[in-house]
Amino acid sequence: MKEDVLPDSATGSKSATEETVRATRQEVDPIYKRILVPIDFSEHSERTVSYAVKFASRYEATVQILHVFEVPDYVVTPFARRKRPEAVKAHVDTAEQEAREHLAAVEQELLNRGLKVESYLRVGCPFDEIVRTANHLNVDLIIIGSHGCSPLTRLLVGSTAERVVEHAPCPVLVVKERRHS
Repeated sequence: MKEDVLPDSATGSKSATEETVRATRQEVDPIYKRILVPIDFSEHSERTVSYAVKFASRYEATVQILHVFEVPDYVVTPFARRKRPEAVKAHVDTAEQEAREHLAAVEQELLNRGLKVESYLRVGCPFDEIVRTANHLNVDLIIIGSHGCSPLTRLLVGSTAERVVEHAPCPVLVVKERRHS
């Protein structure tokens, strides 16, 4: 393998130049120690996690997996509260428990790959909780998937990834879903 290291003009030594190159790379190369990866357990989330694994391996970073459990709007309406609150609560509790189990499975899979992993479950609006968690955990990078909204959906509600990019306290890598043409 050929090295592209030029000898130092004063001493003719490669080691001084190699150290300079390494020092320059460290100044230019960002260092990611904490990578936040919001997931929704979809197939696209699996691809997003794959990107995160590559980054985490390269930087020896901790992958912080986040799932935001969003309570459906109908649960908080007066109609739903009058109908059968115990049935609604049971439904929400079951869905939240399933989310915890899925999150634990993803965490275990990454731990089995030898990565440093932490997992978090939050309840609320996804983009708010992602940004809030990124701030709280002082993350260096967010890797988030984008499913791609229709123009109408984007106009009315926007996309979670777009909102995270706009409000995040750190760089955001958006993993787009491939379009089939």
